[in-house]
Amino acid sequence: MGEFVVSPPLSWTRFVQRDGVFRIADGYPNVLTAAQAKFEMRNWDEVLLSSIIRGLTDLGDGVDYVLLGNNAGQGLPLAQSLAPNMIADRAAIIYANSLPERKAYEQIGYRTFFRRSEAISRLLQLADNAGRPLALWFINTIQHNEFNYHDP
Repeated sequence: MGEFVVSPPLSWTRFVQRDGVFRIADGYPNVLTAAQAKFEMRNWDEVLLSSIIRGLTDLGDGVDYVLLGNNAGQGLPLAQSLAPNMIADRAAIIYANSLPERKAYEQIGYRTFFRRSEAISRLLQLADNAGRPLALWFINTIQHNEFNYHDP
């Protein structure tokens, strides 16, 4: 989350699932400060992969660009579900240090790959080119519980 914190802070909206439907979480939108980023890493959102896949398939023009985290290959099912008209020009796969699954993403049609640490500079450029401010929307794709939760 820290890679997405900039000054001035960006608008930040977290979507959560309730019974398979996405909604803006209570208290959002707000701005992504360092304190908010730390808080975001401690959320225990309900995650239902089939709902995320359905949402990506039906994503319309209300979203300009989609970043999918590779997360050790866990992003591949999500990447496969994104509408084909978005994949080549309006989506990117981001990763921490390496992307061994790159060929699999390329076979789906992805052409844009970069480190998570480059995400904000690239998104700011896209927003600037579009003449709009950058606003980030986030969906947690890993459900934390008492067995896999860690305090950053």
